[in-house]
Amino acid sequence: MKIILIICFIVSSSALPAGALTKIDVNSISTPNGAVILIIDGLGSSYIYPEITSYALDGTIIGKPVARNLSVISDKGLRVLNVITPSTEGENGHSVIVTGNSGATPAMVAYSDATIYDIAHKNGYQNFAILEKGDIPEIIAEQDICIRDVTTSINDPQMEIIANSPGRSEHDDMQASLIEILEINAKLAPDYIEKYPEGSIERYYAYNRWAMDSTIEIIDLMNEKYPEQKFILTVNVGAVDTAGLYRRSEGYTDTIKDLDIMIGELYELTKENDLALILTSDHGMAFQSADGRGGSKSDQYASQPEVLRIPFIITSKNLNNEVLEGEFGQQDIAPTILSVLDLPDEMRFTNGRSLASKDHVNFKVLLPEKGNVTICRGNETIADATGDDSYVFYGLEKDRQYDIKVKTTGDPETIMERTVFSDTDRVIRFDPTPDISKGTEDSGQKDIRRTIGSVLIVLINLTGLGIIFRLLKR
Repeated sequence: MKIILIICFIVSSSALPAGALTKIDVNSISTPNGAVILIIDGLGSSYIYPEITSYALDGTIIGKPVARNLSVISDKGLRVLNVITPSTEGENGHSVIVTGNSGATPAMVAYSDATIYDIAHKNGYQNFAILEKGDIPEIIAEQDICIRDVTTSINDPQMEIIANSPGRSEHDDMQASLIEILEINAKLAPDYIEKYPEGSIERYYAYNRWAMDSTIEIIDLMNEKYPEQKFILTVNVGAVDTAGLYRRSEGYTDTIKDLDIMIGELYELTKENDLALILTSDHGMAFQSADGRGGSKSDQYASQPEVLRIPFIITSKNLNNEVLEGEFGQQDIAPTILSVLDLPDEMRFTNGRSLASKDHVNFKVLLPEKGNVTICRGNETIADATGDDSYVFYGLEKDRQYDIKVKTTGDPETIMERTVFSDTDRVIRFDPTPDISKGTEDSGQKDIRRTIGSVLIVLINLTGLGIIFRLLKR
């Protein structure tokens, strides 16, 4: 137990103390009002990307579903061609998606400043979730309001509503309205599937429809009654994964095809309401043969590219239309989401990178104490701010070189300076005694901090397991 306390102290003490934050618009930017993150459990990109052919274990080709809406959406935003999940375990996949750490487990999600939800909360967002699967306790705890299927069963859905932040007076009315809608939808969930015979493919379609209808109702409510409130709505639809396991490849592709119709409705609604739409998955699916059953976790499936490749598609008004080639990881999803929402902040354990294709970048500059920050490009002063210890500069031109100069109140005679290339959103920290000769942010030290953080998380997990085993032996 002493070891756990020491490790937790080290991790906690490595975080920067909270302070004030000054926001400066260098140029005007167009940020979406929030985001809908659609996680389609078990959907492999091999089955929806035209560039990729999906094969069964016996070498036969698996036919693709007709997914016209996904094709349209892919042409309207950013589509990343080759994204690999580091784990075929669903709990870990969901943890990677929200933390941006390739080795994430649910234990990592529980730490402060570890997820996209933590960063969103710090910036005034509300977090909501509709989870047919992926409802690990650590992710539920990150939500202000969540509804989940306790049984994760297509034949017997039982929905539970969880409110984690009651008593916030400024949100009481909004939460009451959301809970009212979700309570009605929770009662209706069995009706969605009971009109179809047990075992029929229509039950799979209806299970997804329940989640998508609930999503649309929440978006409509927020637009009509609380248009100023930004939010992240995470939606996990579970029937595609289940169809792959029990309905063979034909049922799997048929369920994707039916879901595609609903995705078209969701896309139009997010566009109307100025929301980013992020579409991804925890892992894919492989099949024994063209008409065989599917799987993702056992040894014969887990190493297959059809399981490891996941889709990553984003539509947002501040993104350029692009198909991004190259090899990327599931850990790149979380930092990309933050960049799309113009939230230039880092999650505590992230080792992913933003893939957002924007025309601007944002810099978050952190000082050891209150001071002055000047951003220059050549001989031109782009921005100047004083009186705080934390600043966010929005709307800097992309792919430019900027000189950032800092003078603190405690030592106004010393000028700390960094030269930074604006290829992506950045968090730029000025230590009390920087090595000015380095000129740029020391990415090596950042990598070391991230590695140490990841190692500490592993040690915590191993120590906890050891204690559990000892208790069980007793």
